[in-house]
Amino acid sequence: GGGGGGASAQGGGGVTAQARMMPQPQAAPEAPPQLQSFADVLALIEKKRDIALRLDVERFVRPVSFRPGAIEFEPAPGAPANLAQRLVARLKEWTGQPWLIAAQGGGGAESLWERQKREEREVRAQIEQDPFVRSVMEAFPGAEIISIRNTPLPDAASVAEAPEDDED
Repeated sequence: GGGGGGASAQGGGGVTAQARMMPQPQAAPEAPPQLQSFADVLALIEKKRDIALRLDVERFVRPVSFRPGAIEFEPAPGAPANLAQRLVARLKEWTGQPWLIAAQGGGGAESLWERQKREEREVRAQIEQDPFVRSVMEAFPGAEIISIRNTPLPDAASVAEAPEDDED
């Protein structure tokens, strides 16, 4: 026995139960994302969790120009040959719009990855010029800077919420 479907509505309650079951007026599923900048494109790829595409776009796409529906970029050395096609296919799938993506010979800005690498080099150069770091490097010949970490300072809010000791 399975106890029936329980669908027989009794008394006057049947009408309201019926009304709740009626299909809702078609709400737009989710408005397609409006991409206003190249950063929006990266954010969308991230949101859709297409890791391979995200890594390729971050590493090899040097944006030249962006307008909704059209991206021109300079491929960085080593870019996969099918990168533009993959990006076109994904953006069309995700936005419902056709996209024109053109790879140019040159003139692109740095790719995200190239910018991060340059910034790392600049930070390292600054650190190497720091008098304290220089004195350490001179005191320990052969020492080298292996990695540079930005440790975020604890923000005041999280410090304020720390439980207090009630041992008084």
